[in-house]
Amino acid sequence: MAEKQVVRAGGAYLPVNGISDGFSLWHIALFTSVIAMLFLLDILTTQEILNLGGVELNPAMVGIVGLPLMHVLIKFGFLLAVIPVTLVAESKVKGSGFYFYAALIALYTVVLINNALVLLPMLR
Repeated sequence: MAEKQVVRAGGAYLPVNGISDGFSLWHIALFTSVIAMLFLLDILTTQEILNLGGVELNPAMVGIVGLPLMHVLIKFGFLLAVIPVTLVAESKVKGSGFYFYAALIALYTVVLINNALVLLPMLR
C-alpha cells in the first residue's frame, strides 16, 4: 500500500500527488475565497447602513468606513496578511490553519448577522 506523503515548501504543508492529511494550498484558496466574500458583504452592508443614516460603532473603523475605497483597501490588505500568517502557523502546528480560518469565518459571520439585524428594520 502506498504511503501518503506530505512535503514542506516554504513552510506550508503541500500534498504530494494531491493527497494530504494536512492543510493544503487548496484549503487556503477555498477559505481565503470565503473570507473575501464575507469581507465584501461586510463592506456592502456597512455602506448601506451608513447610507440609510446609521453609524459605525467600532471606534477603530469610524474614519475608515466613511471612505469606501479605504474600507476596501484595508480589508484587502488584511485578507492578504491572512495567507502568510496561515502558512507560518501551519508550518509550526499542523492543523492550525484550519482553526485560524474557522475563527475568522465565524467572526465575520457574526458581523454580517449583526449588519443584517441592523439593516432589516431600516429597510421597512
